[in-house]
Amino acid sequence: MAETDSRIQRFHTGMVSRKDGFAFWADEIGPHVGSLDSPERTDFQQELTIVDTAGLAFMRVHGSGASIERKGPSQLMGAEVYPYHLLLKLDGGLAISEQRQRIELGAGDMVLIDSWQPLHLRSTELTNSWMLGLSEAVVNRWLPHADQTTDLRLAGGKGWAGMLSGYLRALDVEHLCSIQSPAERQLLGEHLMSMLSFALEQNGLSAQPGALGEPVSPRDGDLHARMRAWIRDHHADTEIDAQKLAVSFNVPVRYVHKVFAKAGRGMTFLETLQGDRLEAAARMLRSAAGARKFVAQVAYDCGFADPAYFGLVFRKKYGCTPRTFALQQGPVAEDSALLLR
Repeated sequence: MAETDSRIQRFHTGMVSRKDGFAFWADEIGPHVGSLDSPERTDFQQELTIVDTAGLAFMRVHGSGASIERKGPSQLMGAEVYPYHLLLKLDGGLAISEQRQRIELGAGDMVLIDSWQPLHLRSTELTNSWMLGLSEAVVNRWLPHADQTTDLRLAGGKGWAGMLSGYLRALDVEHLCSIQSPAERQLLGEHLMSMLSFALEQNGLSAQPGALGEPVSPRDGDLHARMRAWIRDHHADTEIDAQKLAVSFNVPVRYVHKVFAKAGRGMTFLETLQGDRLEAAARMLRSAAGARKFVAQVAYDCGFADPAYFGLVFRKKYGCTPRTFALQQGPVAEDSALLLR
């Protein structure tokens, strides 16, 4: 049956005979995932459903046992879009080898996979798994130290990892496909990512950058210092982002986030940028010239494209609105109170 929702993709071997299933699957899916093999080549069946929603790509696969060998970045949904994947084995066993070690997963266990790294994955029995593609935005928000959490088996029977595993095991792919409300899809993603974040924390991976025993290299320390100077010089540009910073220093976007994770003393790129913008706004509001500006103009001059958002984050940091902050600076600001609205 044709799928009308552009968020949903379905692939299955049901359109061919089981003896031709493996050849069909290798042609259809192989180019996206890597070299395929199976002990059931002559009696092969598989089904894959992908639901792309709220910064997460839900991939539900089940069928015959299979192995995948990937020698480069993942092409399924694109490593540049989903730099990490969370894999949950629902039934049976699975062996996975990434760049550093081999991991054995049992039913309910999970592992975070770097989509850019080579991978060898082998289901010892049937294939029955959830795979969640995590977008760059989701990783930056929830897993700022994702590069330090790959190759870690999250046991499905313990703590928050157990809760996350149970949540996913109970998730029905057809129900997921039926969710139309953006708010409900967002809520689902928030639940999953908060549980994953807590699960990693329980496994000792919530430390601040540099606190996991990995020293900051001189190169990364120097690069971070130069990136900080660049941000201070360009924070007033409302359109700067990690991509522009990466282009300026001729490095991948992922490396920008890695440098801040290691050398940023707990501050991500976005937190650093916003901090510089807020400090610039506070300096402006303390000055006679700045106190005479509209709050919206102060926001724009300091790099905030949305004055309402500027007011929200300013109040969160300084405990008062920009207008109140300016009025607290002295008589000059009081004379300008009507402008600061």
